[in-house]
Amino acid sequence: MTLRDQVLETVLALPPTDQAFVARAVSNHLISQLTPETEESESDAAALLSELRRRSAAYLAGATTARDAAEVMADLRNRQSSGPLK
Repeated sequence: MTLRDQVLETVLALPPTDQAFVARAVSNHLISQLTPETEESESDAAALLSELRRRSAAYLAGATTARDAAEVMADLRNRQSSGPLK
């Protein structure tokens, strides 16, 4: 098992509030490493967070469904290999 797999396993074993803390810390670190021309503004981050909350609430309320990430990626690969989008 790689170190990153071990770290992920450890984080996923934490309570949800601690997982959220780690996710925010990693996100903030990655954003701080962006070059100025790609840096997100606070309003962009707030808009993203708002959209994530909206989608999460819709999912939890049963108003929308989810698809497995592997299925989504397979669909995207199939689309990409079939040529330009029409």
